[in-house]
Amino acid sequence: MSDLRIRSEAAREEIWPESFLPPQAHLATVSGDNDSDFGAFLATAGQALSLLFGLPVAVSPGRSPVAPASEVVPRVAQALAGLLATVRLGGDPARVGGEVFGVVQGGVALTRYAGAIAAALDAAAVRAWPEDCRLAGLSVDVSWGAVTGHAYVPAPPMLPRAAPVPVAALAVRVFDLPMRVRVEISSEMAAISALLPLRVGKVLPIGPVAEMPLVLGDHRVGRVSVAPMADGRQQATIVVVGVVPGASSMAGERT
Repeated sequence: MSDLRIRSEAAREEIWPESFLPPQAHLATVSGDNDSDFGAFLATAGQALSLLFGLPVAVSPGRSPVAPASEVVPRVAQALAGLLATVRLGGDPARVGGEVFGVVQGGVALTRYAGAIAAALDAAAVRAWPEDCRLAGLSVDVSWGAVTGHAYVPAPPMLPRAAPVPVAALAVRVFDLPMRVRVEISSEMAAISALLPLRVGKVLPIGPVAEMPLVLGDHRVGRVSVAPMADGRQQATIVVVGVVPGASSMAGERT
């Protein structure tokens, strides 16, 4: 008897590929826009704020904080404005909340520093906002060390799209494009034995027809008629236009 054994196993679950973009670059779960890649914008915003703060600042996708009904969520969190104020006024950024921060926390200077952060984010959005993004804006989290704050970046104004060119106008433009075409005067299959012996100066007979294929690349694009000219050249006149993909002549003797 045969020693063959058949063992049944449970079917393996189908493996689906995961998105290759990191969460910071693909905001499907954060923004609901599956077609926008914010990786370039987040990197540009991080570089711009790092130059502004003089510190290595990280920018990542965030959520807008929920404020009580009687309050309005500021565009830039006070913690970020206070960090920038501390750095600009010569304080220790690792001790945000100390004396320097306390001096400007309730004053006009804090609003001015928050505006500087917002301006840097707006400039980054103009340079690297995703094309054709449907979002009105993006909430981000800006962090340095233990300091993390929210910021909102509105979408930059988009230029109006150009009206699509009508199909009829495109068809006319095609005839103005330079194209390299050839006319096949004769094309036929011939056995090698019929060509032997081949010698220098041997003339191969051809059978011209009234209408000959007009070939563009590997496609027949029409038929032409060929007439001799006074200077010895040949002039081809288009008789029929009709594209037949991949219908160039078969391999054989072409003259």
